Amino acid sequence: MPRKGCVRSSREIVTIQLGKAGTNIGHEFWRDLCVEHEINYQDDPLLQGIFTGPPDDPNHKQDHLQVFFNEGPSANRSSGQSRWVPRAILVDLNMQDLQQITADDLGNLYRPDNIIGNDEGAANCYAKAFHTEGPDLADAVLELVRREVEKCNCLQGVQFMHSVSGGTGSGLTGLTLKTLYDYLDRGSKCVLQSVSLVPCFTGASLLEPYNAALGLQDLLEYCDQCFCFDNDRLTSICQKTQDIAVPKYKDMNNIVAFCMSNITSSLRFPGALDSDLRKMHTNLVPFKNAHFLTTSFAPLTSATIKQYRNVNVKDLVQQMIHKDNVTVSCDTTNPGDMREGKTKARFLASFAAFRGSRHDLPTSSVDQELFELQHKRYDKFFPDWIPNCVATSLCDVPHADFPKASVAFTSNSTAIHEVFDRLIKMWEDMYKSKSFLHVFEQDGISTSDMVESRNVLQYVSDQYKELAKWPDKFFEEKAGPRSIAPGEDRSDEEMKIIEELLHLDDTYIKSSTTV
Repeated sequence: MPRKGCVRSSREIVTIQLGKAGTNIGHEFWRDLCVEHEINYQDDPLLQGIFTGPPDDPNHKQDHLQVFFNEGPSANRSSGQSRWVPRAILVDLNMQDLQQITADDLGNLYRPDNIIGNDEGAANCYAKAFHTEGPDLADAVLELVRREVEKCNCLQGVQFMHSVSGGTGSGLTGLTLKTLYDYLDRGSKCVLQSVSLVPCFTGASLLEPYNAALGLQDLLEYCDQCFCFDNDRLTSICQKTQDIAVPKYKDMNNIVAFCMSNITSSLRFPGALDSDLRKMHTNLVPFKNAHFLTTSFAPLTSATIKQYRNVNVKDLVQQMIHKDNVTVSCDTTNPGDMREGKTKARFLASFAAFRGSRHDLPTSSVDQELFELQHKRYDKFFPDWIPNCVATSLCDVPHADFPKASVAFTSNSTAIHEVFDRLIKMWEDMYKSKSFLHVFEQDGISTSDMVESRNVLQYVSDQYKELAKWPDKFFEEKAGPRSIAPGEDRSDEEMKIIEELLHLDDTYIKSSTTV
């Protein structure tokens, strides 16, 4: 039981893991959470799910367990301790993959009736998972979510973990998103967010471009914020930064788990600056439909260099902003080249989730480094029309694998258009020969639906490119009233922002001083 006098968290999150990639990513995420909260999952089955921390709980690791865990009776009822079970729903169209997940010690923590699937398979096809095999499972997922929501004091959000490249991860996720979007009361401000593996340069499935286009269309329509990752960049980080010669999927999934663990840390532990999903969404999505996010994590280093590295605020900020540390294949610090038609990358909004003791992460040092990042070292990548666009959270409890300090940096960067442009090219290369269209048509996805999904990708890409073309400054820097800086014809949205900034400038109370 929680220690006497603690305050229960009432901001619960339901996690839905879909497909092989989603269940494996989620598995490493739950492993991280169990280690951080000192939840036993490796010993005697009678002791699994038991909080093993000290009774006085000095780091408050038990206070906010209900954000991600459900409390239940222990298998050993004579102990009188509570058993903490992940609030997770695992879904797949391949029961063998689900059995592999539940075969280890951590798998025993999952509630058995929250694991649903069949052996029909999605055949790596969005249409089969969305129209043919998925509807029954989507109804079952909705019933499980309804049951979990009724147990919550105040549902904060639902997070999905999946890949948009496969059939189950794209089709069944899209169907489940649509079902939940219609079911949940949007007035409750429940956030739907996804941790999504997007296609990279080396695809594993022939139908990947079609699946991803249809899946990303669903994420655009029904999801509030989408954290993007891809296997190529995760592999590169493992090889070049962590010095792992042949990375395994577990190594790559660990990096995703590090990012998501830090992003959600302020929901689970105390700190100088707290955050939640709604605050994060408000800070990260300045424009409608521009909610596809990049993520990076620091410190990441090889085992041999780790002992020589001095981890401090400056070191963390330098690595988190570096393009080689971004977990999706795009250049977030691309200077651009107008001669070649390449637009400069921009950070529209960012969120830095720091973890560590206040001695290692002084608030003043964090504020100073982030100010210099935006106004000195990387000034050209932060437009003036969104001033101070890096929000922060400071959690006092360090990550289990990084006992001194760590940070997860999530940004809404215009460079994400590279992901969409790459996918559009892959889609068009397949569509030229009309190959594999019959696979989707026989399961209810028409050619016009396929073309519409491609056009949606182009819409998102064009929106980010347009934002990247806006000038750095809307106003001239000179004494006296601000005037609009000269430039080309501005769009209606640009002029709207300029008018709002002028209005804010006029509302300030100006006081004069006499000497």
